[in-house]
Amino acid sequence: MAGDRLRKKYTHQFVLAAIIILGGLILFTMRTFIDAFLGAVTLYVLFRPMMRKLVEVRKWPRGGAAVLILFLSFLIVLIPLIAITYMIVPKVSLFFSDSSVIMSVLNSADAKIQAMTGYELMNQENIRKVQESAGEFITRFLGESMGILADIAVLYFLLYYFLVNTGKVENFFERYLPLSKDNTSRLTDELETQTFSNALGGPLLALIQGIFAALGYWLFGLQEPVFWGLMTGFFSFLPVAGSMLIWLPAAIYQLSTGMIWQGIAIFAYGVLVISVVDNVFRFVFQKKFADVHPLITVIGVIVGLQLFGVPGIIFGPLLISYFLIMLRIFREEFLSV
Repeated sequence: MAGDRLRKKYTHQFVLAAIIILGGLILFTMRTFIDAFLGAVTLYVLFRPMMRKLVEVRKWPRGGAAVLILFLSFLIVLIPLIAITYMIVPKVSLFFSDSSVIMSVLNSADAKIQAMTGYELMNQENIRKVQESAGEFITRFLGESMGILADIAVLYFLLYYFLVNTGKVENFFERYLPLSKDNTSRLTDELETQTFSNALGGPLLALIQGIFAALGYWLFGLQEPVFWGLMTGFFSFLPVAGSMLIWLPAAIYQLSTGMIWQGIAIFAYGVLVISVVDNVFRFVFQKKFADVHPLITVIGVIVGLQLFGVPGIIFGPLLISYFLIMLRIFREEFLSV
């Protein structure tokens, strides 16, 4: 009996080690497409209710319903993202490729602030560091944009498979996850809630802030208000000071170019309108979806940008949220007395 128990223990350890090693090799081999996999999972969670309604209520064939959802997701998600990317990238790339423009703007703004306050906020060394950091980010962004077609192809292949096998995917995880039925169900619900909060709430908040910001920039004479509205929406993914990283420099720029009342107006608009819109709608979305702590968002964005580039703005907070959920489930499943 003791020998059987020992043999069973070693067999269990061997199988577990083999699973970990083989799983690690698969993940390492597919690391290039991990963002496509996360994108497919995210879109699957978002469109799964529609898929079930089409199949179970409308009695659509699974293949036809999946193709319709792929088409809708392309129209609603990918086309706007591609359009925004091609609108932003050339302008930002052109701006940062001309060092004289950057130095002129920053020097002018710094001189104006120093004349008004008596403090030198930026010296030449700091200005060069800002330029170099921004240039590195843009170079990386452009490089990642070139491989986007391959990621999209893999994403839609996986998404089609997930949609056609709706129900089977959930059953697979319920069968093989080493968790109780209650915790498996809870894990599924929390992952779905966090996915909706990060992948739907964040972009909606960015869209709303971008619209309000573009309107204010247009009213107060900032050149290319739509572009800067998009940038404001982009930075709104960072909580607390995100959008301020755009509207505050915009106000300083207007002041530095002699447009005094326009600069003051943009500053006031940023404080009284853009920031209030951010706080109000962030609160509404937290109540509607999940209450994601700002620290999770900040750390998630930093980690996501390092791992996945620009898509990491969405995937980073998702990964942090998933990690914390798994820790909580593990504690309750295996460590609670």
